[in-house]
Amino acid sequence: MNSDTRPNIEGIYNYCDRWCERCKYTDRCLNFQKQLEAGIDPLERDIPQEKAWAYIGKCLADAMEMLQQMAEEEGIDLDNLEAVEEIPPSQKAARFEAETRATYMQYLKLSQAFFVENATYFDQKGAQSIRWVELGMDSEEATLSQWQRINDQVEVLYWYQHFIGAKLDRATSGIDEMHAEHWGRPEQSDANRTARILMVALNRSIAAWRVLHHVFAEKEYDILQMLALLARLRQRVEQMFPRWSEAGPNVEW
Repeated sequence: MNSDTRPNIEGIYNYCDRWCERCKYTDRCLNFQKQLEAGIDPLERDIPQEKAWAYIGKCLADAMEMLQQMAEEEGIDLDNLEAVEEIPPSQKAARFEAETRATYMQYLKLSQAFFVENATYFDQKGAQSIRWVELGMDSEEATLSQWQRINDQVEVLYWYQHFIGAKLDRATSGIDEMHAEHWGRPEQSDANRTARILMVALNRSIAAWRVLHHVFAEKEYDILQMLALLARLRQRVEQMFPRWSEAGPNVEW
């Protein structure tokens, strides 16, 4: 439990977007608290490598100790495990992976290229904004506010670029196990919980591109392509995981 009277939210750190700076539940997150106890501030962007690796090493050691304890309780000898034949994914899971992976890779390629190829364009738009302020055509306050909003959206897009692909992989890998007894209910399976944070990433990315589309109307064609790809991904995720919104802790991301 944290220093306040409010209890931690169990397992919230397993299904979040790792963006502690923008999270309103850090005071109820055990992982966040553990990092602070280890002398690491998760809100810092430049954490010394020595500190980071030491913390990762401790986490791995703690996880191995916990695994050993659980194995002993279940009478399992971790040094003499029987070989288990890997079961290939079902046709449904394989088809979903093929479709979404192709769409995601296309989105990743286009979104990365967009910012590289339009670097000069953004510089010119920034210079134009400065000129308008100098000529008294726009207020400095309104201009700064608009560019701050643009920067915020670009941050969102960069944050989720690779995150979407990683969570797609994780959700896909659990499709065939959603109805396993140990989850209790299918909607609380790892796949559905992962799909929930994946949907958050997709929705926030779509919202960010819409803002850029409004501000940079000249780039409509490129932006609409990426919006279409994200919308396609969102539709497929919703079809595969129709109860995603019921999964995970009862929080509002």
